[in-house]
Amino acid sequence: MDIQLREELPASVLSKFEAPKGFPVRKGIKHGQFQFQMEEDKPFAAKVLTEESLGMRYEREDGSEVVLLRRNGLTYSILKNYPGWEVLREAARDAWQDFLTVSGPVNVSRLAVRYINTVNIPLGADYDDYLTTGPRVPKLVPPVVGGFMQRVLVPIEPDSATAIITQTLEIPAPAVLDIDVFTECSLEGASADIWSRLEKLRNIANRIFFSSLTEKVIQSFI
Repeated sequence: MDIQLREELPASVLSKFEAPKGFPVRKGIKHGQFQFQMEEDKPFAAKVLTEESLGMRYEREDGSEVVLLRRNGLTYSILKNYPGWEVLREAARDAWQDFLTVSGPVNVSRLAVRYINTVNIPLGADYDDYLTTGPRVPKLVPPVVGGFMQRVLVPIEPDSATAIITQTLEIPAPAVLDIDVFTECSLEGASADIWSRLEKLRNIANRIFFSSLTEKVIQSFI
């Protein structure tokens, strides 16, 4: 779950961020500008133009959850042992309240939810048994695919949202279904509309998930 600000907070705010309870691993996040030069008969050169601290990354000891507290927003991720939407939503809401305590009044410009799932597809299997929109191979070509990548961007007009659906496979790794749904907005940081809109984005992601996989695969997730 990701919440982005319209305007970046000053660097001085970073010293006020505190690690969420249960997140002992701490790492810095930086951003900057870099320049790369390629000239004939000269070695490749890279130069750092600007670099500054953007925020902090906090992780649970087992790496199962990550919280990014940045000058331009907050991201809360559950990387394994996903306990369900309600748990993620409430954990992110608590982290956001702590963020607002430090940041003060802010304006939110973008909201997003993203789900990444893996699907085990045996080599040589019929992709139509697993994916409803899997890769297509021309009739005169052997029907064995060693890898593929498909990315589509879909506007969801009724909810003023956009979905980016990516399907990839690199043998021998599992196939990946990556669903990223976001919306542009203008909301006060304390607005309850943030959470109602995130709920809508989650519902869109759910519809895409269940319509992207066959019943055979869906049963394996239940």
